[in-house]
Amino acid sequence: MIDVHNRSHETADIRQEGRRVFITLCRPEIHNAQNAALMRDLLDITEGLRNRDDFDAVAIRSSGDHWCTGLDMKEHSARGGLDPTSAEQWDTMLANLRSLDQVVVGLIDGYCLGGGVQLAIACDIRVASERAVFAIPASREVGILGGMATWYLPRLVGVGRAKALLLGGAVLNAEQAASWGLIDQVVPVGGLPAAWEQVVAPLNADSLASVAACKHVIETAHDVDYQTAFDDYLRTQHRLMALPAAAKMAQATLEHLAAGKRPYVEVGWFPFGDPGESTMTGVQQPSQH
Repeated sequence: MIDVHNRSHETADIRQEGRRVFITLCRPEIHNAQNAALMRDLLDITEGLRNRDDFDAVAIRSSGDHWCTGLDMKEHSARGGLDPTSAEQWDTMLANLRSLDQVVVGLIDGYCLGGGVQLAIACDIRVASERAVFAIPASREVGILGGMATWYLPRLVGVGRAKALLLGGAVLNAEQAASWGLIDQVVPVGGLPAAWEQVVAPLNADSLASVAACKHVIETAHDVDYQTAFDDYLRTQHRLMALPAAAKMAQATLEHLAAGKRPYVEVGWFPFGDPGESTMTGVQQPSQH
């Protein structure tokens, strides 16, 4: 098992602060383009995060002003072409992220291209700054598939929009990406840390089991029939209700209500507040709590 508490790799950094994990892409001089080292490092990092219960959320962020600009074409050209092994490592890393029990949040700034989009859609929640730009040109520019985005994107944005991105060369700004469902929230430049805090604020060790179960149900929703889903739901719900954490959380909620407060409405991500607050892409900007 890899110690994720404080470990630096050649192209990425991983830090654990309490029950929060931060993965930072560290190739700012080339806009965090994917070279072989980055693919290996992220695979190593995500392998070390699997099957753990000592954290509740993962932030994936970038150093510099850009998230990830896809393949490092200079390196791949110098090596004599694209490397199938590196591509497989990258896709395995993305599968690792999707399999985590914890909430994975992509904090996207600047260019999010090619493999950057693949990395973004492997996250559970995607928040982008207003200067972010999205495109996935692999099939047109280098003659390969856009990774498993060919499978993920139709589920996320629909077949038509997936084709527009993968085949038609669509380039989206942040507001367009939000309207397509490619990202979940747009914030002003510099607003990503505040949005992260709001997303993860309700998460703790008591909620980890229910979060993991909910993620599983959501991820398999398109793959199973209703009866299978219903049977799985009943088994899962009975298991969760029997956990001490469920009783603890229910008691905390009752105490909150007894104090005259309204939980989950006026606080949290997309907080319900003054309707006059300025908005971006139809949702409220994160306020500073």
